Amino acid sequence: MKMPAFPRRPTSLVLAAAGAGFLYAGGPGVKEARAEDCAGASRIAESVKDIARGEVAAMNISKKPEKLPDFAFNGPDGKPVSLSAFKGKTLLFNVWATWCVPCRAEMPELDKLQAELGSDRFQVVVVNIDTSRPERPKKLFEDTGVKALTLYTDPKANVFYELKQAGKALGLPVTMLVDSEGCQIGLMNGPANWHSADAKALVTKALEAAGR
Repeated sequence: MKMPAFPRRPTSLVLAAAGAGFLYAGGPGVKEARAEDCAGASRIAESVKDIARGEVAAMNISKKPEKLPDFAFNGPDGKPVSLSAFKGKTLLFNVWATWCVPCRAEMPELDKLQAELGSDRFQVVVVNIDTSRPERPKKLFEDTGVKALTLYTDPKANVFYELKQAGKALGLPVTMLVDSEGCQIGLMNGPANWHSADAKALVTKALEAAGR
């Protein structure tokens, strides 16, 4: 089943509109973590709240960062992996699909961000949620020259539905800035130019704050 993608929003990155309307979801949110569980994320959020501007102005910085569920998906070898496997790294966690035009436009930019800033402290994690024709995301990577990103997949789209039920995902793409303990620092619904100076400044500031 296809989830609607977000329409075009002004950005220096040329992004086409895709889909009509958003998916809205109510229901209970993710349980709020104890304050001490996300103390580090709170410090980072305070540091970056004025950095989320320009190309990444739509990134909603959390006032009270919360622990995310241990989302499960598949690695490039098809074996299970989860969010906790990245503990110790700040993440830009992106959920996307090949039928989402803005998502496809983001992939080369996310790839450049990973190539430039990826390290043992930071990683761009992209999870594809195509529920059919699993060869499509791999072919898109090949056709667009994406090499730095690792292709993670969730063929049942469970990650998206978990985010939707928690009121975090309104459509695709959806992107979260996550600290090294798995706490949500920021949330963005819709596309962005992830290799822009604004995006790199946001990530760099988050890493600086995490290293204090």
